[in-house]
Amino acid sequence: MAGQSQKYHEQYDFNEEINEPIIDRMRRIKINSVVPGMVLGKTIYGYNYEVLLNKGVALTSAYINLLKNRGYVRIYIDDDETADIVLHDPISDKIRIMSVRDIFKTYKVTQSAITNIKAENTESIIKCINTPKIKKSFHESQAFEHLCNGIHYFIDEIMKQDVMSGLNSSKSVDNYTYEHSVDTAVISIIIGKKLLLNREKLVQIAIGEFLHDIGKIFIDEKIINKPGKLTAEEFNAIKYHPTYGYELLKDIHSIGTVVAHIPYQHHERQDGRGYPRGLRGTNKLDDKGVAFTDREKLIMFAEIAALSDVYDACSSDRPYRPGLPPDMVYELIKNGAGTQFNKELVDCFLSVVPKYPVGCEIRIKNGNYMNFTGVVSSLNTRQMAKPKVKLLADNMKNKISPVEIDFSSEGIGIEMECIW
Repeated sequence: MAGQSQKYHEQYDFNEEINEPIIDRMRRIKINSVVPGMVLGKTIYGYNYEVLLNKGVALTSAYINLLKNRGYVRIYIDDDETADIVLHDPISDKIRIMSVRDIFKTYKVTQSAITNIKAENTESIIKCINTPKIKKSFHESQAFEHLCNGIHYFIDEIMKQDVMSGLNSSKSVDNYTYEHSVDTAVISIIIGKKLLLNREKLVQIAIGEFLHDIGKIFIDEKIINKPGKLTAEEFNAIKYHPTYGYELLKDIHSIGTVVAHIPYQHHERQDGRGYPRGLRGTNKLDDKGVAFTDREKLIMFAEIAALSDVYDACSSDRPYRPGLPPDMVYELIKNGAGTQFNKELVDCFLSVVPKYPVGCEIRIKNGNYMNFTGVVSSLNTRQMAKPKVKLLADNMKNKISPVEIDFSSEGIGIEMECIW
């Protein structure tokens, strides 16, 4: 294993910079609010993770249109008003790029193997997945081996974080699936750290999250990428992607059975109304995992994946709809405790994921500052739903001298909402 890790290290040319603090000073705004002259706060990468626009570049009309055409709904900008607001990214650009590439390559290896195979129904697709050709192309691929070896670098960086101040990735049309897989893994590992899970279990969670949607490669791309509402028949097809992912991963003993059950169960619910098997949860923490003889058990690692998947998917921008505001997604998760999500896990989730992420734009809803707008400037880790904010504009959108408000102060009585 040491030799394999060394090869991974050499291929991606890691150096001491991955041990440096992952810090930026910027804020996230809608692409339609970006005007020429604004300074880009975070590097934008293309389909193959080539640099499209470097951090620090002054945005022109041409650059802004390029980003719109690429499907970006929001980007980060760097300006004097928020120069003192520090964003701690859970992972560095280098580790994110390497992780996304590993997921991308693993997907493509399997897609290449099924190019000339015709399967018209669920049973024939499962039979196809379990043929020696498909299994061997996936299990023995350098891409999959590389993904597993690189997981340790990914986990090492996230283990430096106690809470998630915010997910700072910018997903485009090209990279959504792979970025989503990385971001769900980030959230899950932070939850796993909070639960004091050991290294082996964190590795299982990360690999399972990286590949939780790989079953979608066996579904018609027109359905996967459909911008409008799915028909009942199309949604029924989508509901089999967890099964396909499980069938692909279930025989890889080197990564453990739990890894295969994360894709298999990430759309199950506590109340038994999930899919593909309608499993029920206990709403209790349980890290005992799953054995080959325990196939009907809803495992905690998959329950973590279910939380992370919904949080990131609902927060993420898509070309056909903007993401929901962070505070709304936070409440969605909170309200789903006990029915959709494991209740005890939701309590853990709410202790490490902020209702109002750092750098998020907010609006005051009442009091003397009603309709004033600003930015979340820092978190109170003991009260994650009550951050500090910096007001930057009045109710007429005129710039003001910044006003600091600490929402954790006793009896403050002011309410706010995210502007998304």
